[in-house]
Amino acid sequence: MRWLPLLLVLAGCGGSLAELPPPGAGGTVVINIWEPDGSPPTVLVAERIRQEGGRFERLHLDGVRARIVLPGLDCAVSAPSGSWTTANGQLALAGPVQLSGTWEGSPLLGTASAARLQREGKSVQFDALELWHRGQRLVAPTAELRQDKSLFAPKGIDSQPLPPELAAILSALPDPLKLPR
Repeated sequence: MRWLPLLLVLAGCGGSLAELPPPGAGGTVVINIWEPDGSPPTVLVAERIRQEGGRFERLHLDGVRARIVLPGLDCAVSAPSGSWTTANGQLALAGPVQLSGTWEGSPLLGTASAARLQREGKSVQFDALELWHRGQRLVAPTAELRQDKSLFAPKGIDSQPLPPELAAILSALPDPLKLPR
C-alpha cells in the first residue's frame, strides 16, 4: 500500500502533454517605439500580440492601430494584421490598411493593400494606394510618403477630382487641421 501513491504519480506521467500556447498576449496591448532623436514615438495598439524568437526579434500583431507622426504627416493607420521586426525597425501592415489624419495641414483619408513604416528612413511605403487629399483622389500601385513631405510614386500616380459631396465633406474641416496629441 505504501507504493500506491508512487504508482499513481507515475501513471499520470505517461499521458500526453498539453500543448502550450505560443508566447504572446491577448487583450489590448500598447507598444511605444521611441526614436533616438527624441521625436514623438510611433504608438502601436494591437488586440493580440505574438512573439517570435526569445529576444522579441519579431512581433506578430492582430487588430493593429498605429499613429504615425512624420514632418508634415500625422496619421492614424489601422489594419487587420501586421508585424514589427526589430532588426530593421520595420512595421509591416497587411491590408486592407485604412488611413486618416493630416498631410501638410490638410485632411487625409485613404486605403492601401499593404503598408510598411521604416523607422530609420522615416518614410511610409504603400501598395495599391488610394488617397483623398485637397479635393483630389490620388491612386498609385506603389507610393512612398517621405520625410521631406513628398509623395513618391515610381510607377506613376493618377489624380482625379473627388466627387463634389466628398470634396465638400473634407473642405468643411478646419484648415489647417490640428489633431490632438
